[in-house]
Amino acid sequence: MIETSIVYRNMKKYNFFKISRAEGSLLYDKEGNKYIDFTSAWNVTNLGWNHPEINEAIIKQTAKNTQGLLWGSDPIQEAYAEKLTSVLPKELDACTKATGGTEAIEESIKVARAATGRRKIIGFKKSYHGQLFASMALGYSSESVERIAPLVPDFIQMDFPTKEAGEDSFNNFKSEIEKILAKQDVAAIISEPGIITGWGSTSIAFPGFLKVLRELTQKYNTLLIIDEVGTGFSRTGKLFGIEHENVVPDMIVFAKGISNGAAAIGTVVGKSAIFEATFPYVNLISTFGWTPLACAVALKTLEIHLREKTWEQAEKKGNYIIEKLKLLLDKSIINLRGLGMEIGLELKDSETARRVIDLAYKKGLHVIIGSENNIQLMPPLTIPQNLLDDGLEILIKTIEKES
Repeated sequence: MIETSIVYRNMKKYNFFKISRAEGSLLYDKEGNKYIDFTSAWNVTNLGWNHPEINEAIIKQTAKNTQGLLWGSDPIQEAYAEKLTSVLPKELDACTKATGGTEAIEESIKVARAATGRRKIIGFKKSYHGQLFASMALGYSSESVERIAPLVPDFIQMDFPTKEAGEDSFNNFKSEIEKILAKQDVAAIISEPGIITGWGSTSIAFPGFLKVLRELTQKYNTLLIIDEVGTGFSRTGKLFGIEHENVVPDMIVFAKGISNGAAAIGTVVGKSAIFEATFPYVNLISTFGWTPLACAVALKTLEIHLREKTWEQAEKKGNYIIEKLKLLLDKSIINLRGLGMEIGLELKDSETARRVIDLAYKKGLHVIIGSENNIQLMPPLTIPQNLLDDGLEILIKTIEKES
């Protein structure tokens, strides 16, 4: 019998983990071995694995209703939409239903094209927004998708203007993107809010990046879509990443941490006027988007973030991690960057990074490579201090030994 998991065996930059159970910041494999988790399933279980209040919300909702209607709503769906929009800028007053980030990104692209009457979409190279043809066209290189090409046409990929590249590079970026937008044939720009989480580079944008995008998109009647699938729900030290520059986009995409991993759910939150004008043309139907179960856990997840102010924990612990790892800069680590508890550390090459995560895994730390030589740290935001320290000790000693 061939295991269904065989399709993942070529993901050599990750340790293939046969998880049997999980609790808080700890994972257990089939043999009962325990691991400190520094991944949160890639920014999903921000409140820790199998949070008891969230699991209880599933049980309670199961006794009421588990499936919604395409042509109607359930009270818990309405309650979640109201709660989510209440904590976002007032201009963002409507939600779409989706099962995850890829579907929501695709919805936002359809809405942008229908709303503007334009075809072109701008994305950034080496970013990740999903695994369908339009979402892949935003950031995948032409070489990496050669076997499945062509993707959706009329996508423009730009270099991400990193903080490391400096002010002159950022000024060149501003000039370049304005020349493109001035033609007034771009429907939307899609970007994460100042940090790349999805592809694994953990690259941080030059300060003012979002404000520039907002200014230029408004000037040329282009929509701004912010992908908060990885940054949303306290991960970067704010409840939402847009708060770092106080920018209000036309649409925001959420998934991953929206339900803390307890159910599949995603959404585009945007301006109701845009959605209402485009609804007849874009087909936003999603059979399993926003099931009552998913909305119940998403509502409870948001309530916990607000009650506990989890973003403050993320900022404090993220700064702590950075300070600990700074001791290795220019010795074993060649670069270190992050926002909140979304942190990347670069080692001298990809082979070293591979050895580090393999050895750390054997010592009881689950950590992963984001891309090439960059290890991406994404612990649960609620990780207890003792486990955070234990995990960092394993990581630091392993890096010192292998670098």
